[in-house]
Amino acid sequence: MVKEVARSYFTLLAIPIVLSVLAFIGTAKELLIPVIFSVLMVTLALYTGGDEPQVSVELVLSRDRVFTGDEVEVKARVRVKGGFGLLSIALPPASYRDSKDYARYAESLEVTRGNSVHVVFKGFRDLDREYVVRVKALRRGKFELGLVKYTYHHMFGLRIIEGSWDEGLRLTVLPRYRVIRRGVGRVKPSLVTPRVTPIRLGPHSTDFIEVREYAPGDPFKFINWKASARSTQGKLLSNEYEREGLRTVVFLIDVSEGMRYGLPHENPLEYSIYLILSLAKALIRYGYNIGLWTLPNTGIYVIPSSGQTQFYRLLNALLIIEGIKEPTPEGYLDPGLLRVIAETKPILILLTNIADGQSVRRLRSYLCRGDEGRCRGLGRVLIIDVTHGSITHRELLGEYMVTPCLGVTPSRARLYRALPRWTQVVAWDPLCEGVGSLVARLMPRIRWLS
Repeated sequence: MVKEVARSYFTLLAIPIVLSVLAFIGTAKELLIPVIFSVLMVTLALYTGGDEPQVSVELVLSRDRVFTGDEVEVKARVRVKGGFGLLSIALPPASYRDSKDYARYAESLEVTRGNSVHVVFKGFRDLDREYVVRVKALRRGKFELGLVKYTYHHMFGLRIIEGSWDEGLRLTVLPRYRVIRRGVGRVKPSLVTPRVTPIRLGPHSTDFIEVREYAPGDPFKFINWKASARSTQGKLLSNEYEREGLRTVVFLIDVSEGMRYGLPHENPLEYSIYLILSLAKALIRYGYNIGLWTLPNTGIYVIPSSGQTQFYRLLNALLIIEGIKEPTPEGYLDPGLLRVIAETKPILILLTNIADGQSVRRLRSYLCRGDEGRCRGLGRVLIIDVTHGSITHRELLGEYMVTPCLGVTPSRARLYRALPRWTQVVAWDPLCEGVGSLVARLMPRIRWLS
């Protein structure tokens, strides 16, 4: 557009030049005014054409760590020396429009005050402007907010200069969680085990549990050679013994497409993260080991442990978890998770969205171990179904100021019956029930599974 404006300008500039030629030919003095105008324009273009602007930017964030729903101020001071023309300035988050992660920026950050794009005219004087943009963090994650882009257009279209300035600033948006201090009942593990050390695994005791298939890392002294010789499948078997230590809870969070139903910042996945942090905070206070894995496996996991440091490990892992859009092979579990299940016999808390029959088949492929249709469970599994019906209805009816509360539909109750019998299902509609009430319902079940 600027080039077309410059082309039109030079076309208009040719008119007084032609008139000046006619003035000399026809000796008309009144036609000398266009000659003076044309000379001034050409002189101005030559004077400013070789002057390249020098742009410097100072960028400051009011806070570098916020929770979802909080706002942060981005203050930018732009100084320009030299040049003559238009300068367009893009501040965060608009400066990341050309990056591959811009969709995540658009979903997670909202400009609530000010503009992140400005166009100013740079004259003969030095330019010094200050801009303030207030950004609201809608979704958890880590975001780069130090990039400022600018584009300089010479007034006569002689040159176009694009540049950027990166301050290296980063904003961390933490997911919210609720600290539940009362009303959760007696939730300490029912098994009295000596608390030797707060690590994920204690020493082996002499209490025999069962004979199972050998797993890499098992002590050789636990290999049951007689049972291995009698095995019809020729597998190596080892004895399993109770281990001293704390009771373990492993969270399994579903990251499939069904967990993204709703808004980008309000869907079953985001509510599941909110619940995991709130529930883990309570369980760590009562002396449980806490771990985390994703279904399907994304390489993000937290080895079970206890203490406040473990809570921050869990928080950092949940910061980078994203939903998977592409279909992935079902039934595959991380070998590290299988080993933890075999050694610690944890309580598995699976957070998912049982939206249809495909969701049930996918869950059965993860939870059932065995050949030819045999469903041998991984262990004690508590499934929390985070429903999306009320979330999507509020999205559709938001302009009517209606907050629906649909609860659990009969179709979901039929889907629950298709799950393995050794699983327990707890339905949760985030718009109908707060996380405090849900944790109070879950704690007795967790103690019973302990």
